[in-house]
Amino acid sequence: MVTWRNAISSIDSQRSRRVDAPDRRFEMKTRKATPKSPDYGLDAPKVVRGLFIAAAVLMLSGWIASRPAASLRSDWLKVLGNIAFNTGFGCFCGGVFMLYSSYLGKFRQRDRILRRLSLRGDETVLDVGCGHGLLLIAAAKRVPRGRAVGIDLWSQKDQSNNSREATLRNAMLEGVAHRVDVRDGDMQNMPFADATFDAVIAHFAIHNIPNREGRRLAIREIVRTLKPGGQVALSDLKSVGLYADELRKTGMSEVKISGISLWTWPPSRTVTARKPTAAQLKAVP
Repeated sequence: MVTWRNAISSIDSQRSRRVDAPDRRFEMKTRKATPKSPDYGLDAPKVVRGLFIAAAVLMLSGWIASRPAASLRSDWLKVLGNIAFNTGFGCFCGGVFMLYSSYLGKFRQRDRILRRLSLRGDETVLDVGCGHGLLLIAAAKRVPRGRAVGIDLWSQKDQSNNSREATLRNAMLEGVAHRVDVRDGDMQNMPFADATFDAVIAHFAIHNIPNREGRRLAIREIVRTLKPGGQVALSDLKSVGLYADELRKTGMSEVKISGISLWTWPPSRTVTARKPTAAQLKAVP
């Protein structure tokens, strides 16, 4: 026999299940939306997309123009078709190489850059143009008694889904969030005091400044914020010679340019240098 109390209890229970259901669905969506592994982004996404679009258009056009039915009407059409197809294939290869660089090669290049620094483990390291934190987070892992600081303008053109929040999320997933600090700022006018950092690193960042004088200004800012005895390792696809020249002009020592690295696409080189200590400057005649 169903009493009125049991009926009311049953209705309340059903209402509770209906109210709780959306919350459970939201919780499941949130779990799915939260990444379980860090995401270091696709480099130059517009360039990659442009290469694949150009490849599709050129290869299709070249194939159509080179077909026997079309080539019988004109020899020059066949020649143009072959040129278009080969150019499109080159664009396709370029896109593939850039994907390889973004999802595999740049991790190898990151390790090569950091190996060039003689880190003890208690330094403060600055990553200029840190993006998603590829070098920043790896540096934080190498300084368990130190700290890693990143600075960026968060351009979407240079890296997909680029944001301060994405970088901090990667640091959390990598277990180094407590040793990572991320700032908004321009590398040509950095918000740091003189002689703040033991090491400064950068990868595929400084070349994004559109003019040579701006790049030289960024190098001078890097030297200004570097402690005496500190080191720099700057990896880029172009202007590395300019970086080395400006480093020498600012008094840096042991300035060296590495050979070409094919771990990234386009290929890159790394310039390293050290800031002389006061004792070393006094010893110079």
